[in-house]
Amino acid sequence: METTTQAAIRTIREKAERSGFTLSDVAYAAGIDKAQVSRWSTGKVVPLYSAVINLQAACDALMEARLLMLQKESQQ
Repeated sequence: METTTQAAIRTIREKAERSGFTLSDVAYAAGIDKAQVSRWSTGKVVPLYSAVINLQAACDALMEARLLMLQKESQQ
């Protein structure tokens, strides 16, 4: 059975992958060790709520940066 934390991380992973990023990319952008994120996603360790929020914020920031880059490319 998937926990709420695992579901949140799965959603973040899926969102990142749709934008061409990996969960490792998101972890790096959030300043979180990718092995730690792996432990969270498997349910071995439960993260603080703030850590999941930081992961989501990093994912959003990567997506926004990608969109800005694509917009600049399309204007050239």
